[in-house]
Amino acid sequence: MNKYNVSTIRSMAEYITGKNFWEAGDLRFADGPAGLRVQGDGGDSLGLKDSLPATSFPAHSALACSFNRSLVYEVARCMGEEAAAYGVDILLAPAINIKRCPYNGRNFEYFSEDSYLTGELGTAFVEGVQSTGVGACVKHFVANNRETARCMCDSVMSERTLHELYLPAFETIVKNSAPAAIMTSYNKLNGTYCNESRELIQGILRGEWGFKGLVISDWGGTYDRVKSVKAGADLEMPACAVSCDILVKAYESGELSGEEIEACEVHLKTASSRPKPQKTQYDAAKHAETAYRAACESIVLLKNDGVLPLAQNTKVAVFGEAAKNAPVQGGGSSHVHQSEDIGFLSEIAKVCTVTGFIGGYKKLNQKALRLIENSDVIIVCLAMYEGDTEGQDKSSLYLPQEQINLVTSLQKTGKKVVVLLTSGGAIDTSWDRNLNALLYLGLSGEGSTRAAADIVCGKVNPSGRLAESFFNTPDELPSVKYFNQNEYYTVYAEGCSVGYRYYLSQNVSAKYPFGYGLSYTNFTYSQPVADIKGVRFTVTNTGSYGGAEIPQIYIEFPAQANSISPVLAGFEKVFLAAGDSREVFIPFTENTFSSYDVITRKKVIVSGEYSIRLAQSSQDIVYISQIDISGNSAYVPADEPPQNEPVLPEIKRNKRGRVIAELSTPFGELKNSKALLVRGFVKAALYFMRKNPMQVGTLRYSPVKTVAQFAAFDSTRTEGFLQILNGHYFKGISLMIKGKSLKKRKKK
Repeated sequence: MNKYNVSTIRSMAEYITGKNFWEAGDLRFADGPAGLRVQGDGGDSLGLKDSLPATSFPAHSALACSFNRSLVYEVARCMGEEAAAYGVDILLAPAINIKRCPYNGRNFEYFSEDSYLTGELGTAFVEGVQSTGVGACVKHFVANNRETARCMCDSVMSERTLHELYLPAFETIVKNSAPAAIMTSYNKLNGTYCNESRELIQGILRGEWGFKGLVISDWGGTYDRVKSVKAGADLEMPACAVSCDILVKAYESGELSGEEIEACEVHLKTASSRPKPQKTQYDAAKHAETAYRAACESIVLLKNDGVLPLAQNTKVAVFGEAAKNAPVQGGGSSHVHQSEDIGFLSEIAKVCTVTGFIGGYKKLNQKALRLIENSDVIIVCLAMYEGDTEGQDKSSLYLPQEQINLVTSLQKTGKKVVVLLTSGGAIDTSWDRNLNALLYLGLSGEGSTRAAADIVCGKVNPSGRLAESFFNTPDELPSVKYFNQNEYYTVYAEGCSVGYRYYLSQNVSAKYPFGYGLSYTNFTYSQPVADIKGVRFTVTNTGSYGGAEIPQIYIEFPAQANSISPVLAGFEKVFLAAGDSREVFIPFTENTFSSYDVITRKKVIVSGEYSIRLAQSSQDIVYISQIDISGNSAYVPADEPPQNEPVLPEIKRNKRGRVIAELSTPFGELKNSKALLVRGFVKAALYFMRKNPMQVGTLRYSPVKTVAQFAAFDSTRTEGFLQILNGHYFKGISLMIKGKSLKKRKKK
């Protein structure tokens, strides 16, 4: 007897879509990853509405510069405690996509250009969150490396590139920390939406890696619910009545089996049955202190001729609006309703003698010149105020010219000039040639200004190291020429030649290399020994300040592996008092010497001589040794350019070329709708939103289904919406009136 009927199918179909914007099953979700973003009665996934108060921690891009697993664990544990206090069951974090190109507007949310570092820190993050009883949801699976048309974009790459660069961090986290959930990305991968890819979800994630948790769509990231269920994507978020009806019809037609729907239901029920985290008040002051300590370890000293640290009571003149109003976090779904940011100017005044402050970035006037004359050192605060946000990519990697002009003018005064730079990732720094010191703050959260002041005055010794390479010029990066070449696809023709892998494999020097950062003390290495198990050595602090060193291990593969290498294979953060030494052992893992063979479609270890590099950065090598590895393969073919043709959205048109709206139609394409009023409305909407590129980009490239879903339309209203978009105004309005709002129907 068939245990399924239409009633049970509808019940399951409704269960595996959201109850509302933030709830599904017995679970409540909230955004991360730089702090908790819990919505009140309202809600959105783009950070357009205020959220409840929470601690603002360093963005992943900054936190990764700490190279400190235990610190990441502690930050994540604090976030888990706050999530538990607000009744959140699953935190939508960490974000672990690879920083392929610096133009990506969402790079600030991601740890690194390197998959090993990302996997290690992502594992620590998941373990920290889940130690509180709150589940972690790792995102975005996979190849979500741009924001332009992210709901439609096809990421076209070779199989080896996918398996050696974009998948490994996810694999490490899944196998080592068992996250509660994985969120699929909006984009396609080689022509198939990730949310609809059976190969990704059933084959790799659940099959090869043994993932047992919940697979969730990104919000509005389910385009064909039947295909996504078949692929094993368990939960569609947010609520979507249209999908429920579609699943029932697919069952009735035989296109979808009851077992396939039930498999998704079982995963959601299993996730819902997790023990609820204990809802207790968290210690806000303690969390703020953790945010401060995290900022201290995340800030990177890029240049210093000895001017830093400043002596007590040094007279400083402070320039730049960013001294009072610097961005400390990015925009979009990760934006945190943090406590008031005091600002660097107030913080530096506690430790130095501030002779005055000039805001803005205008030319020097007599007031500024008098201020400089009465000062020992000039501190200039620079910032990228635009570009670090979800929903849009960066249009520029250059600071506004007025900021650069100010720095140049100040250098001509003959005074020592120290620059504090705030940005969410690598930008042009060609203006820094004659600076005395450059301190990179990243987006280090609510503790960043206090941490920066304490580093400048020497209370804290900087220990951050760059988790991404800083370029000489963006045009030198292979990914740049392919980035956003077409609004609906990107060809990853550079393969694994991303970040430091490009610089090392081509023997080219980065402006500031991956893993680089200065300290107020010095470290030496001695007695290094490398073997198949790992590298052992002694680190000594030979300076007069206590501080932290970050030894790094890079592996260069033999020629027969045809690898883009060397690649990072290990690191450790070592804290040492002045004069102290410590023996360090950095072990290798089962994946250290692995390559991906596209013929066998498996990871293999190529036999041959591997070069082991002990280093202080990707370009600063301390020790090189060779070891022979006896593997299970003699050779793997070199990575080939992507073979797939990009898959563009299917846009239905009439004989005159006008667009006919369907659920899958990109909303922005309706500026060419067959309906005159719709053409005018869409053009007007995009025009009036032009001052908010994130809103424009999101609306323009979202499918009609997603627009209706975010508007909380039921099936009747969605059909009415489609009718209106196709010019059938009276019929459409009638259906809109008959329909219901899911906000009213499903709100708890």
